[in-house]
Amino acid sequence: MKRTGLRAKLIRVFAIQVAIISVLTLAGIFITNTIIEDVLLREALNTEAEYFWKRAERDPYASLPDTSNMQSYMAVDGDLSAIPESLRNLPPEGFGRTVSEDYQLVHVSERDGRRLYLVWAKERITDIAFFYGIIPLAVVLLLIYGLSFLAYRLSERAISPIVGLARYLEEFDFDRDRPLDLDLSPLREVADAEVASMIEAVDGFTRRLNAFVERERVFTRDAGHELRTPLAVLKGSLDLLEDNKDRPKQEQNALRRMGRTVDDMGSLLETLLLLARESEVTMPSEEVMVNDLVANQIELLAHMAERGGNQIAFHEEAELKLQAPSRVVEIVIGNLMRNALNYTAQGKVDVTVNRRGVRVEDTGVGMSRDELANAFEAFYRADESRGLIKGHGLGLAIVRRLVRQFGWAISAHSRPGEGTTVEVRFNGEGSAAADQGMGR
Repeated sequence: MKRTGLRAKLIRVFAIQVAIISVLTLAGIFITNTIIEDVLLREALNTEAEYFWKRAERDPYASLPDTSNMQSYMAVDGDLSAIPESLRNLPPEGFGRTVSEDYQLVHVSERDGRRLYLVWAKERITDIAFFYGIIPLAVVLLLIYGLSFLAYRLSERAISPIVGLARYLEEFDFDRDRPLDLDLSPLREVADAEVASMIEAVDGFTRRLNAFVERERVFTRDAGHELRTPLAVLKGSLDLLEDNKDRPKQEQNALRRMGRTVDDMGSLLETLLLLARESEVTMPSEEVMVNDLVANQIELLAHMAERGGNQIAFHEEAELKLQAPSRVVEIVIGNLMRNALNYTAQGKVDVTVNRRGVRVEDTGVGMSRDELANAFEAFYRADESRGLIKGHGLGLAIVRRLVRQFGWAISAHSRPGEGTTVEVRFNGEGSAAADQGMGR
């Protein structure tokens, strides 16, 4: 499931906040406009009418109200000739609106046969609502927007070191950058106390991780060098014993099995030493012919195929040259072929070289989806009772590690009872499906 980043969450929170404020402000403008029109203006017209009638009681010839916001008309004894036509149909008492295009609020009152019309023009109503309602609320809205943006910038500045640290760790290539030297000095300069504490914790963790990796590498290298000598002695002694052709056949078979075991141990030892000094592995200046390396591995594993009653078929669809250490390519191909032969009896293993890489197909016992999902994990054995040779479950794990280190790609497909297909693409095209345990 894709997770949302801190910056995206922060933007969403402020966007929701601004949207709510905008809706509330617009509602406030509408309410303000309604209050101004339906409450304040009505009250003003009603007060002005009451004031006029009081003046008229004292002075029957008192002048009609006349202001810049309001017009007034008077009808006497039902004579509406002096009244605009749009006002004549209004009720004799209360408030009303004209039927003309101009939006006008009208107050009508009648005393002693005299009818007073007080008209508040549309443009005046709009001006009052605009200057005393919309403008103040708009200023408040802009102020809120400005403060919200300032709060967002301050919040973004506060979390930017965290975001920067997360992005730096996300983009750091742990497979290629060795040792794990994290340059976090730019983040320290802008970090606050909490982020600085987090950075120190990350630094401490990488130091301990570097020390652990270095101890493992040194141990593997030293142990490998120490084991080389006894293996060489064993191999030399076995060669001398095999030279004696007068031995019984049973003893000769036992010596050959011991010799193959020593060879396998030597191959595994060379692989471990290569992985231990992986940071020192340099790319050769010349390309190697993958077809020749595959042919050599088929020759070396011929005895293993014969022991299981299997056939190895080599298919060359193209000549593939690769700029990579030949020993690394041999280890990858050899481990894939050993794994195929180990889980195949009285069957066939097809090894194909094409323009993209090498594909190894077998007709062995196959694997279920769950088994395939773990096949490339170290020390995992799908079902030891089905294998012809007992092992430690390191072959495919070593293959995946080398494939990752050199930027290649690997995919695996399998079905129980039908066999397994593993393909290494040296040009890196395609997804590393084996890392996800993808099956057909």
